[in-house]
Amino acid sequence: MFLSEVNAPVRRGSWAKTWARIVRRANKLLEEWGSPLRVPEGTTLHDLRHFFASVLIKHGATVKKVQRLLGHAKPSITWDLYVHLWEDDEDDTADIIDAVLV
Repeated sequence: MFLSEVNAPVRRGSWAKTWARIVRRANKLLEEWGSPLRVPEGTTLHDLRHFFASVLIKHGATVKKVQRLLGHAKPSITWDLYVHLWEDDEDDTADIIDAVLV
């Protein structure tokens, strides 16, 4: 997925240096573009994975869709990790039932 300066796959041992370089480049570009956003110090690739999942959920992605995109073996794994982000859906259940019964 990521290549080193010599176009070889990044090895586990050199990942920290590669990731630090990616973050520096991203922050430099964000600054050049005039964006107030920055990649926070200490952000990991796994944090980006959680961000990706959270944005999908916030914008209506189903458990099954997120599960497939993250590569979880079962939807229950995704549900266990991110159930707190779907909880708002429960707030409208009374309105849904009312709409059907009226």
